[in-house]
Amino acid sequence: MLETVIPDHDALISGLEDLAPSGFFLGLGFKLGRPVTTINRFPEAWVSRWEQDIFVSRDPIALWIVGQPRESAARWSEIAANIPDDFGIFEAARKYGLRYGAAFVTITGRRRSCLSVARPDCEYSDAELSLLAGKLDLLAHLYAQNMVTLSEKEIEGLRQIRLGLSHAEAAESLSISVSALKLRLSSAQKKLGCRNVTAAVVRAVEEDLI
Repeated sequence: MLETVIPDHDALISGLEDLAPSGFFLGLGFKLGRPVTTINRFPEAWVSRWEQDIFVSRDPIALWIVGQPRESAARWSEIAANIPDDFGIFEAARKYGLRYGAAFVTITGRRRSCLSVARPDCEYSDAELSLLAGKLDLLAHLYAQNMVTLSEKEIEGLRQIRLGLSHAEAAESLSISVSALKLRLSSAQKKLGCRNVTAAVVRAVEEDLI
């Protein structure tokens, strides 16, 4: 979905891959504690184990990211020194080539975004931390600038259609005319760049807008 929000994202992601040969996780536009858009380039075997063992509530990196009240950056080794790794997650990650890493948090408007990167050979230098933080900040700002914002009335209309109601039923539920409902849906459809209302509902759900 990132390509619909940041059209030239390939070059930006390639820059992350160069600095994170063991993989990375990018989370943009947190809402209700979770990123709306994610890219996970960590090894598939590690991702599978991480998800299976529900490490999100145990992973010191995830806990560090959630706990940051402002823009921050830290090497994994620094996080390990401050947050107990009771479940041996760092040790487990090393078996998948994730030996050295760093995590970042940036805040754009009211939304936070995060980045976690890894490589097998050495710690990230201060200069590399600064470079990666800048890349995350740029991605987060581009994401925020291009995110679709729907009005409450447009959201209400899409929600009714998502429930499977006809235009007449949805209009009655909202106590408005069918023509007024169609105007709301048409406006939302244009903002979302969709060819029909059904596609607009699907995209709105994907982007956690309704």
